[in-house]
Amino acid sequence: MDLNPIAKLDEVQPEDLDTGPVVVLNLMKFKPGDSLKSYLKYAAKLWEAFGDGGPEVIYAGSLKEQIQGDIGDWDAVLLARYPSRRVFYGMLRSDEYQAISHLREDALENGVLWPSEPVLPYKSQTVEFEGGEWLELIQSNES
Repeated sequence: MDLNPIAKLDEVQPEDLDTGPVVVLNLMKFKPGDSLKSYLKYAAKLWEAFGDGGPEVIYAGSLKEQIQGDIGDWDAVLLARYPSRRVFYGMLRSDEYQAISHLREDALENGVLWPSEPVLPYKSQTVEFEGGEWLELIQSNES
């Protein structure tokens, strides 16, 4: 499976990319071993390159027991909000993104990127979470 999203962008990109904010569902299945460190390095470089006006992480977490449905086997979920699909698709096509995408590809056995748009009005609010098992890895990458 080609994990570089540019491989499929021309096939799926809609004509209208300026429909307002978009939230992208990221499902991740990590390769065995130390792949989470590679993914966190990718995430750090992504936010370094695109932090201003780019993605805003709404939530990231390790998936636990599956209660209902059959959507496959995933390790983690991440929800990221972008100002628009234009910003999201532009980021994926950029030279800066292509220069770091190999870190994501090195880390993942499988991945899903799935944009969504709101169907109901919503109001965001700040919810504070304590860091879990990734916290130690993130802090070790910062030093």
